[in-house]
Amino acid sequence: MKELKEHDVFLLQGSNKENKKKYLDKSLILISQEIGEIIKTSSYFESEAWNMKSSFIFYNRALHIKTNYSPVHLLKKILNIESFIGRKRSSSNYRREYQNREIDIDILFYDHIIIYSFILTIPHPLLHLRRFVLEPMCEIAPNKNHPIFNFTILEMLGLCLDKLYVKKIF
Repeated sequence: MKELKEHDVFLLQGSNKENKKKYLDKSLILISQEIGEIIKTSSYFESEAWNMKSSFIFYNRALHIKTNYSPVHLLKKILNIESFIGRKRSSSNYRREYQNREIDIDILFYDHIIIYSFILTIPHPLLHLRRFVLEPMCEIAPNKNHPIFNFTILEMLGLCLDKLYVKKIF
């Protein structure tokens, strides 16, 4: 029997609807049940909506997990969790505008691989531009190296031009 390889994955959870903490906590339980072992979680961070017209505040949290799933299978599992929690994705949103959401789970890193495909890009293509991603990631993995830019999370945070409000809350 072939032994399954464990992969190091970093995810970002986000929510800006109703009881945001509840959605993050519920998705964490489902991630541990459906995807893999939770190695480390950041604190909860509160932030302004990035590139959205919404005035709703977001809660975000970074996760380090171990999984046996391939990147595409991992994405399918994440989409199922988001759907189960109540996220509805609009197929008519052709302009790709950001929407308010109960839960959003992004794959930031998967081992040290680089993927560019129609359905998945790893590392997340915007993570270096977003303080709300870099702050929680810096808390759990400041020395994690970006495989394209060859900068650590801490270095990218120092270079980040995003000035939107981000605050550790608990």
